[in-house]
Amino acid sequence: MQSDNSVVFERKDAVGIISLNRPGTYNGVNTELLNQLRTTLEYCHQDSSIRAVILRGEGPGFCGGADLSNFSDNPQPEMVRDYLIEHYPPLLKLMFTMPKPIIGAIHGSAAGVGAALALACDLRIMTEDANIRFAFINIGLGPDGGASWLLARLVGYARAFEIAVEGKKIDAKTCMQLGLSNRIASSGNLFSDALHWATELAQRPTLAVAITKEALHQSLHQDIYQNIEMEAINQMKAFNSKDFKEGVSAFLQKRKPNFTGS
Repeated sequence: MQSDNSVVFERKDAVGIISLNRPGTYNGVNTELLNQLRTTLEYCHQDSSIRAVILRGEGPGFCGGADLSNFSDNPQPEMVRDYLIEHYPPLLKLMFTMPKPIIGAIHGSAAGVGAALALACDLRIMTEDANIRFAFINIGLGPDGGASWLLARLVGYARAFEIAVEGKKIDAKTCMQLGLSNRIASSGNLFSDALHWATELAQRPTLAVAITKEALHQSLHQDIYQNIEMEAINQMKAFNSKDFKEGVSAFLQKRKPNFTGS
């Protein structure tokens, strides 16, 4: 994709790198960015040679939230409602059903709906001075774009309510403590650390990673008996994969497996 797009895509071997590319607006989310992000995620979903994905932001931060200039000076509430319902469910569904891990690489701030995009990733790595901020409350709004659902499931109701109604910056260290982030990047090395992590994940058995992600997502919505049945059905697929045969052979031969994603 061209650098004048709102979303830029590149790849490093088996890793797809998606960059939000509106640095002049702190990667403010507008219709163009959402549409291009969906298209890029769909591409990563369908390309079997991409085995892990990084989502990052260009410029001073990850994403400052919605670009309010995307709406008219006097937007009607119904128009905002319809816009949110039209754009965010399909975007989050793409991220949740992506059969590959998505790492959010966060510098600066992930605020408002930018926080939702960050939390929708499977994993997050932050710079030491980065933060996540539920800024909706500071302009008289509640969370949107799936932000409340994501936050409550990561930290629990009481902590999520506190974060959402206070609207304060949650620094990287606190994000680690709360489970909002998985890692803190070494100084100045956010992208290289994220790429190293994604490359390691891309070397894992791709189908096994995919069914693991599906099982964990579905466990939030179904009881344990339904989950066991789904795990069993998916395990049949894994048993037929070349990566399973390679994993068993490597184990018996006491060597490192060479998973190919097939």
